[in-house]
Amino acid sequence: MSKPPAILVEGVHKTYRLGRQDLHVLRGVDCTIGDGEFVAIVGASGSGKSTLLHLIGLLDRADEGGITLDDRNVMGLSAGACNRMRRHEIGFVFQFYHLFSELNVLDNAMLPAMVDTPLLNWFSRRKKLRAKAAGILDDVGLGDRLKHRPRELSGGERQRVAIARALMNDPSILLADEPTGNLDSKTGAKIMKLLKRCNANGQTILMVTHDSDIAAQADRILHLVDGLMMEPL
Repeated sequence: MSKPPAILVEGVHKTYRLGRQDLHVLRGVDCTIGDGEFVAIVGASGSGKSTLLHLIGLLDRADEGGITLDDRNVMGLSAGACNRMRRHEIGFVFQFYHLFSELNVLDNAMLPAMVDTPLLNWFSRRKKLRAKAAGILDDVGLGDRLKHRPRELSGGERQRVAIARALMNDPSILLADEPTGNLDSKTGAKIMKLLKRCNANGQTILMVTHDSDIAAQADRILHLVDGLMMEPL
């Protein structure tokens, strides 16, 4: 029996109120991302790529339509259920890293596990979780940077910390919003190699990018045009 799609989006609409005007960003988006696929979404600036990613990642709610993640309808989930699903099943990688400047590399990578661990259990689990975070950071080539702060890292190193953080809770889905947008081409190529390795290890990846060369490295490319999803023939 074939697995259900990792991500199923059906007729999704999203409108924002800007002053006295409504901005209809998504106008009935449909897309299906298979389990274990690496899919890129491209489109003009302002086309709604990031909006769609935020809806799929449960950072925002659609006005209409349906979103199913790993065969679970998420449209009617409570705020608490959304939080739990984000912590356990979804990893985020953003263009601007969103690392905490006051934390070192190891602590930044550990954040998802820290948030997910009750305070009473933290001290008994801390050693195991630190070892897990250190192992992931070593896998992404940062084993010698554990005590560094983000300001002491290059852009590519910061993005690798962000990817390690996204992997900390073993999510089935990785959502990447312009993960190479702040990087030079050589460093961007390294980040893509790392994302493809994550995909080979089982993660489903949905990536938003404006770079056609980056998008071409995915298994499949979707185009968001005028609030609708198009797939080239």
